[in-house]
Amino acid sequence: MYTRLSSPGDKGARLTAEELESISSSFDESVRSPLWGLSPASASLPWLFSAVDVLATAHSAVRSLIYELKSDGDDSLFSWYLDNSVKVLDVCNCMSSEIERLCLHHLDRRMAMKLICSEGSPSEEEIHQARDLLAASEGESVGDIEKLIRDLASSIGMAALRGKVLPVDRVVRRAVQAVNFLTAFIAGVISSALRSSLGMVVCVPEEFPWGDAVRAIEWKMIVESRRGEETDRRMRVLRELDDVEARRRHVLEAIDEVVASGGGGEVVERLREVAAGLEKATNEMLKGLYQLRDGLTELFLRVTKIRKEMVDEFRASLWEGPLPKKPSKIGKND
Repeated sequence: MYTRLSSPGDKGARLTAEELESISSSFDESVRSPLWGLSPASASLPWLFSAVDVLATAHSAVRSLIYELKSDGDDSLFSWYLDNSVKVLDVCNCMSSEIERLCLHHLDRRMAMKLICSEGSPSEEEIHQARDLLAASEGESVGDIEKLIRDLASSIGMAALRGKVLPVDRVVRRAVQAVNFLTAFIAGVISSALRSSLGMVVCVPEEFPWGDAVRAIEWKMIVESRRGEETDRRMRVLRELDDVEARRRHVLEAIDEVVASGGGGEVVERLREVAAGLEKATNEMLKGLYQLRDGLTELFLRVTKIRKEMVDEFRASLWEGPLPKKPSKIGKND
């Protein structure tokens, strides 16, 4: 049995302006507090997973707010939420695909480690195969994550709702906007981290008091990327990628030493040692990437569940009142 969100006499209609303002402020704090918990940390895969977990909690908070206030407005707010939330799902899907691409790329590189670390001294052919695997580029990204994030950010501006806008509708709309801005921002951080760039920046409007926490995170990303730039011409903001990339270069250098020396015992042993270090770092990174992918899947499922509940509510509201009578069967003589 569903209760229509826009039924007359709902709680939201009875709240004063001060009470609605208090609810809105409490919601802002529920977003701001966990964000400050994220800001001091360097970008790492566990950090990104925690950021996605904050997002999932924020989306659940919006769902609770909608059901607590039970907006008395028309269906404009409902349609607007569905339109914007599907963009959140698109972003989650694209980021998950990007993670899968990275995982497959680094799984291929693990083959190089097996060639190097196999029993006995690796043959000249195995050395060259391993080098080719390690030197291979990551390939093109899957989809255009940045375009999807920009679309999400640009679609959540303060465009007016159709018809009369009640105060409770404004509170709900603002909460949904807050979470979508936060989604766009954290998705931009993840995209930048995975692609080793800082090209995706989402500006959070000043009206949201948790914007200072977002700017603190953004500044931390910039500082970390500049540190990485001192040792690598590419900007790197993800700690695990830094580690794997540095170890990959060491393995390539060791391979060159083996080729130049003709495969002496000491240089081969050094190659095995640095290759084992790269394999360990790669395994740790893959573990973190899979955890991040699972976090994005959980966020996707949570938003999908919220959308389904709202669609079910809407469908149920269309059938309020007496159902139409079935037409009588036509008799043989009719």
